[in-house]
Amino acid sequence: MNGLISTRGALQQLGLTVKGRRSTLAHYARFQETENWPYERLLDLQELQLREFIRVVSEQSAYYANLLNEQGLKARDIRTIRDLEKLPILTKQIIREKRTKIVPKNLKAQRYRGASTGGSTGEPLKYLMSHDDHCRGVALLYRGWGYAGYRLGDRVGILAGGSLNPSTRSTLRKRLQSFILNMRFYSSYGMDNETIHRYLDALNRTKPRFLRGYASSIHHLGRFIQSSGKKLSFRPVAIFTTSETLLRGQREAIEAVFEAPVFDTYGLNDGGISAYECPEHTGMHVDMERAILEVVDDEGRQIIGKPGRILATSLYNYAFPFIRYDTGDIGTISASQCRCGRQTPLLVNVLGRITETLEINGRVIGSPVLTVLFGKCDIEQYQIVQESESCITCRIVKGEDYSEADERLIRESLLAHIGEAEIAFDYVESITPIDGRKHRFVVNKTPGEREPR
Repeated sequence: MNGLISTRGALQQLGLTVKGRRSTLAHYARFQETENWPYERLLDLQELQLREFIRVVSEQSAYYANLLNEQGLKARDIRTIRDLEKLPILTKQIIREKRTKIVPKNLKAQRYRGASTGGSTGEPLKYLMSHDDHCRGVALLYRGWGYAGYRLGDRVGILAGGSLNPSTRSTLRKRLQSFILNMRFYSSYGMDNETIHRYLDALNRTKPRFLRGYASSIHHLGRFIQSSGKKLSFRPVAIFTTSETLLRGQREAIEAVFEAPVFDTYGLNDGGISAYECPEHTGMHVDMERAILEVVDDEGRQIIGKPGRILATSLYNYAFPFIRYDTGDIGTISASQCRCGRQTPLLVNVLGRITETLEINGRVIGSPVLTVLFGKCDIEQYQIVQESESCITCRIVKGEDYSEADERLIRESLLAHIGEAEIAFDYVESITPIDGRKHRFVVNKTPGEREPR
């Protein structure tokens, strides 16, 4: 009992309890303070909240109460991040099957909102997000942008699909918040040259200090500027890419056109994890104040310095708890510390969705393997289209130094993995995602393959 009182008392002193309803700006001010805390102090805070979160969730969620019981565990047995290994991994399928049991009994007493993933794997995942967790996520977003020099009120132009841009049904309050925060949204949905021309004119008028968007959308805008001869009447301080794997060729091309550095970012609200590049560009600093990010091997053991599955444990989403949630992404936690002085872990080599796979001749290649292969060549963008069971087309936007040797490398590497197959190369000027969705590295046209909604 004394340990419980100590934990809750410490959290109350920090203003971080479940009952606290701090605003986004209050969290932002707090996170400005914690940004440069020593790693050990951040870890203590993280594990303090983990113990409180597990205690509350075990009392309120039937799913997690049953899960702990099945594993022969009590809430007090999960005290550290390493203790999370005692729990099984939470998948999207489990969430869909056990949704009503995951939702806590005290939901009606909370402030929360409905949310969903983009459905890039074929079916969106619906979940709930507490008001406090949402505010924390937005505050960490602004702090992460601050690594590139952003300050609240700086004008930001955002070019992306529905996962970043508010829909036409957005509330007046959301639109008002965007206006106050000086953000302008440009939808990548159905983006053709005429639309891009309008967007470019608008950007030249408003002159945003920062740009943000899908890597493929920003890259597409840059290629239009190059090919059309249009000029930029402003130079952004930085460009934030998100939601997609950023290829080396894309980064170089974007920076050349906009004459501004690219800062890659990673994050998802289902699970609450986020990470942001700093000016050193040696990886993305993992935020520790809202959630726990694990990288694990096939047995669910935490690993450092090796690629593995990225898991997320929310620490404040009491409306719909995610504990050891499989994000579907793989990446690596670096064993090195950043030269910038921040002591948070570095997330490197985020290689893409596990679920994007090429299956041919009974063999499967995931998008992470493909990303590594194509990353060896001077390529700005690529996409593999499986035309039939034994035929694939590699659609490629060449970089300046791309050569026949690169094509041979890709062909020989793919054949070594999949055996006999017909491999065609289609060199294109750009690859535009369908209806402004996120870029897909693998498109399967074989019968029975379901397109994402």
